[in-house]
Amino acid sequence: MLPLKIAWRFLLDKKLQTSLVIFGIAIGVSVQTFIGLVSQGLEKTLMNKILAYSPHITMYSKSGGFSDWQKEGDRIRSNFPEVDAVSPNVNSQAWIKLGKMTIPILIRGFNIIDTEGLYNIAMAIYEGSSPVNLNEILLGKELAERLGVKVGDEVSIITLGRQTVTMKIIGLYDFGVFNINKAWVITNLATAQNFIGFADQVTEIELTIHDPYLADVVSARIRSALSGEELDVSNWKAQNQLIVSAIIGQKIVTLVIQFFIMLATIISIVNILTINVFQKSKQVGILKAMGLTDFSASLVFFYQALLLSLVGIALCLGFLVVFLCGFNRYIVTAQGSPVVNVTVDYRFITLSILIFFVVSMSTAIFPALRCIKLNPIEIIKNV
Repeated sequence: MLPLKIAWRFLLDKKLQTSLVIFGIAIGVSVQTFIGLVSQGLEKTLMNKILAYSPHITMYSKSGGFSDWQKEGDRIRSNFPEVDAVSPNVNSQAWIKLGKMTIPILIRGFNIIDTEGLYNIAMAIYEGSSPVNLNEILLGKELAERLGVKVGDEVSIITLGRQTVTMKIIGLYDFGVFNINKAWVITNLATAQNFIGFADQVTEIELTIHDPYLADVVSARIRSALSGEELDVSNWKAQNQLIVSAIIGQKIVTLVIQFFIMLATIISIVNILTINVFQKSKQVGILKAMGLTDFSASLVFFYQALLLSLVGIALCLGFLVVFLCGFNRYIVTAQGSPVVNVTVDYRFITLSILIFFVVSMSTAIFPALRCIKLNPIEIIKNV
């Protein structure tokens, strides 16, 4: 363990220099990791806002409705294991009327069970129950408050063809999204089909998949497998190209920033180890003359890199906790919620630290090679 003792002694000889390098390592690694976590949080925040109540892929008929939806849905479930949820639905613009109030709405008819992997309507119902029978509906919290109605009341729904249908409010839901709560009137599939005279047709089939970023790839495969030229497929990436480009651009910028932070941190380690070779060349030369092998001498600088890295990483974890707590506490909206919900991703943190550790240990190669080249006889002559 002689090389380790020598490495420790060399570091202690220059306490201020060693402390500054350790502090630089801690700041560099913690900031790099923190930026990565913020980037992940920003991406998740944007994705949640885009896809919280939107399908990843939508199958629809160019003619407005299709009757083979059960067959197509079963085919998707059987042939595309990456698909999590398949939800056929019927949509129609309409108006809801109560007394003198007439409000534009969107009638949405679902098989409620099919929406568990997409909207999870059953979990959003805070009063009443799911619509099962004909002419039963769910109203959103904001719409119900605006109308001043409760579960059990009846309202009139006016179709695009100016026909009026009386429907019973069977429950109230809250998705936590104002624009949805005030506009969607949710019912079962049969009621929506009767409402617009669709018989057994649906307007579209909405799908969710394991990885939303593969929506374009999966939708292309689904399109090629569809039966009938009147059917087509769209996906969220095609509908939100600017946002997708922004997310990709943000990822690239984050990687570039992380790279240069790591580069600066690694350069500081290389500098101190190289300086140590020059500063301690006399001591190393004497030790080599006394029998210290080239291999043991080179190990001194690997142990220095090891000690600097381990102490710096330990300190960086403390800095990272402070950064995360401070960000989530002080970078908030007017309502007090975090602007970007940054969560602790232990896998990402471990991977970031591991990459830094491997790279930092490799920096000891250069001073170790220079140390091996030191000629103890020449050094002793110059003492």
